[in-house]
Amino acid sequence: MDVNPAEAIPPADEKKDESTPLDALVGISVVLLATFLGIASVKSGNIGQQMEKAQSDRNNDWLWFQARNLREEMYRTAADHLRAQAGTQPSPELLRMIETFDARARDQEAKKQKQFDSATSHAETYEALGGLDDQFDVTEAALTIGLALMGVTALMKRYWLFILALVPSGFGVFMGIAGFAGWVVSLEDIPGLGAFFRMIL
Repeated sequence: MDVNPAEAIPPADEKKDESTPLDALVGISVVLLATFLGIASVKSGNIGQQMEKAQSDRNNDWLWFQARNLREEMYRTAADHLRAQAGTQPSPELLRMIETFDARARDQEAKKQKQFDSATSHAETYEALGGLDDQFDVTEAALTIGLALMGVTALMKRYWLFILALVPSGFGVFMGIAGFAGWVVSLEDIPGLGAFFRMIL
């Protein structure tokens, strides 16, 4: 009796679908967190560019402030020198020159004050943006930790790992949403977190 080789081979077990509800939760969470992380990274880059512009404008204003301060001193010195030359009976032309230098000195003083105010404003903008930039750095760090824990959860398939991964993930999302809303959250107000993120950033 001939034996059919195909019949001698036992049928292979159909591949079972081993996916669990936890896998679906992890997959959805990873997609959402990665998307939010990407958007936060773009926002952080934009803030960095704004900080560079504010710093550049502040430096330019300070340079103009110093230049106008020097011009003001030169005009005042020239006017004082002419007054010393004029004596008790200055000529009309000398008086006109003195008045011209005094007017130029006052003009430079007014412009100097505007440069000072502008430089101060740019410095305040830089500081405010710096706080938001740090906040988005914390957002990226927390979300990266959360995504790493999600990867471990997918391998180990433990619900407690998923819950653990939600802690840094939730914190990162909170910090990111606060940053998008313009709310600066100081890590110093949260015990322990400030020192932790300063250590890793």
